[in-house]
Amino acid sequence: MDFEITVEIIIAIVTAVVTGVLGVFFKDNIVPSRYIPIQNLIIGAIATVITIFTGLISNPLIAGLICFGASFGVAGLYDLVHTPTKKSIYK
Repeated sequence: MDFEITVEIIIAIVTAVVTGVLGVFFKDNIVPSRYIPIQNLIIGAIATVITIFTGLISNPLIAGLICFGASFGVAGLYDLVHTPTKKSIYK
């Protein structure tokens, strides 16, 4: 089985790391929780612009899908990991 590291994978990982780091350092300090989706939109837009202008991906639609997907995906994963779970009442 061959595993190929593509530009899309690198962009997704970098966007995920940037979103995760911003979430750890700035969560509820600078950006209130209700504005986190807007923050993710901004991160995805910035990543898309950088990706297009550097020539990594020339198709804006594909670049946007990858960058926005990575940004919102890591935000959801961050919330999943850091949201406390309630104990089940059916024990």
